Amino acid sequence: MALIKQDVAPPQEQSAPPTTTNQGDGAEPGRRGRQPRPSRSMWDRIVSGAGAVLAIALIVIGTAAVYGGNFGRDNVQDRLQPEKVAFPPLAGMTPAEQTTLGDFAGQTVDTGPEAEAFARYIGGHLAEVNGGATYSETSAAAREEGLDPKTAADLQIKADTLFKGETLRAILLNAYGWWTVATIAVWAGWGMVTAGIILLVLSILGFVHARKTSDTVVVTESTPEYAPINA
Repeated sequence: MALIKQDVAPPQEQSAPPTTTNQGDGAEPGRRGRQPRPSRSMWDRIVSGAGAVLAIALIVIGTAAVYGGNFGRDNVQDRLQPEKVAFPPLAGMTPAEQTTLGDFAGQTVDTGPEAEAFARYIGGHLAEVNGGATYSETSAAAREEGLDPKTAADLQIKADTLFKGETLRAILLNAYGWWTVATIAVWAGWGMVTAGIILLVLSILGFVHARKTSDTVVVTESTPEYAPINA
């Protein structure tokens, strides 16, 4: 039996379908070659580095705030202590003063809260000098025209007393204000230092995690296209 030889056309090579790239991986579809993207380790280093810089800034600023606050409080005490201003004993206070200022009885004024309390103590006594009138009002009344000399002299004495008392109250309240600002600075400074230390620890942990994480690169390659071979 004879074999019949037939011409058989060679099979056509089929081109492989182009590789599609997942859009979530950050690679452009249809683009050939390697498409790297930052690894998890790199992001850990970036975030940890930024956190470390912020932590150091918080610690430095917080330390300066604590120093400034303590300096302000010490400065107030250095101004008050030489004056040796003291509250009267509890028995020397009126019932109203015992109610509002009894906790400060017999104490020396050398802190902000004590200065504010003594300013209130002075204010109560100044209200009795001329029926609640201030220095400005009493001094103006003493200079009125047609006033008899005795009344004018009496008003002038009261005006001098009010001037001294109001000046002392202003100094004490000024000391209280700076004491309050300094105290706020101290507490804010310690808060920033604490936050900075916590953030610095977290940044160090981030660097440690980055070292444990290998620097991997996501690579996508597209298959070269071939033209079909015709028979």
